Amino acid sequence: MPRTTRSQKRPPDAVHARRPGKQRTRALDNPFIRVLLAAAAMLLIVLVCIASTSLMPKIDPALLEPTPESGTPTPVPTPSPEPTITPTPAIYAPFGAQYGHGGENLIPETPTPEPTPTPTPSPVPTPSPVTYTTLRKGANGPSVVRMQEALIALGYLDGSADGDFGSGTQRAVIQFQAVNGLSADGIAGAKTLSLLYSGSALDASEAPEMDYLILVNRENRLDDHYAPTDLVEIADMIPESVLKVKYKGTQANRVAAEALYRMLEDAIDEGITVWQVSSAYRGYKDQQALVDQSVANYKKNNPDWSRDRCLSATYQTVAPAGTSEHMTGLAFDITVPGVSFTGTKQQKWLHEHCYEYGFVVRFTEDKQDKTGFLAESWHFRYVGVQAAQVMTYNNWCLEEYVEKMK
Repeated sequence: MPRTTRSQKRPPDAVHARRPGKQRTRALDNPFIRVLLAAAAMLLIVLVCIASTSLMPKIDPALLEPTPESGTPTPVPTPSPEPTITPTPAIYAPFGAQYGHGGENLIPETPTPEPTPTPTPSPVPTPSPVTYTTLRKGANGPSVVRMQEALIALGYLDGSADGDFGSGTQRAVIQFQAVNGLSADGIAGAKTLSLLYSGSALDASEAPEMDYLILVNRENRLDDHYAPTDLVEIADMIPESVLKVKYKGTQANRVAAEALYRMLEDAIDEGITVWQVSSAYRGYKDQQALVDQSVANYKKNNPDWSRDRCLSATYQTVAPAGTSEHMTGLAFDITVPGVSFTGTKQQKWLHEHCYEYGFVVRFTEDKQDKTGFLAESWHFRYVGVQAAQVMTYNNWCLEEYVEKMK
């Protein structure tokens, strides 16, 4: 039997039925039509979603929470904190008011801080100044004991503190004052005592060395605070069997007094005896007292004289205060009791031998124009052995020695 092909079995009307489908496929090939169809599909999907949402029943969120089991405590919900309102700064108030932030009324005014009171510091109490009772010769008691103990500790006073302000204590006070630059009057006033107890005073070992060639005359004055730093009472250094001291308590420089002692002992060994010191150390006030006394005597004996004339006459024999060598403690007026010294064997021996012990006859007749003083045969000055020999061999007074030897 002959094989039938597919085209032979298909009825003729089937071939004609597929032609319209091919026409629709050609229509979908148009790009514009495909875009319109896609947009329509998208719109349809959106509408279906909206319709399905509105038609769904609303579910209470509380129904979704798990039901607590019996006996389990229900937790208390934590309250949400109240929001903190930050006020709009004043500079932005008008801008904030445009957006409903309350305008200027919303912004609190910045309070002016109350001034913090400055505490008044409590005043620091000022310590009351220490007051001291002035002590002088003749005083006694605990205050004197305390002063003596301080003088002993600094090396100015020997012995023990007995509480009696005698000559030895007075000398110690003078030494302390002289070394420490105070007015050396032997009276322990506020300045003297406050320095004595301060812990910063110079002790006796710190005293400056004595200048045995110190020149004192009318052109070279000492001020009223000057005092030698190593004074001793002559009667304590030289026994009365060798030397009589006319005025009790007369002082002199220690080295000069020791030289005087050696000199008088040698004189006595040679048979020259009976010696007296009429004057040695005199302070500024003592010297001024001599000047005043001399002026009074001239005025009494010469009522018609003026004070200037009386003073001029005084200065011929009495040195003005501050110009006397007696202030150094190195000068001695050596005499014979009850006898004019000039022409005596004592005067002749001293003029011949004094330089061997470091003394010179300070005022001689041939040197008045240089010394400024009239001749005094009884006035001896300690300058040291070497200087005394040079001055004696060359017939120089102290002014010439200082000038020539520089």
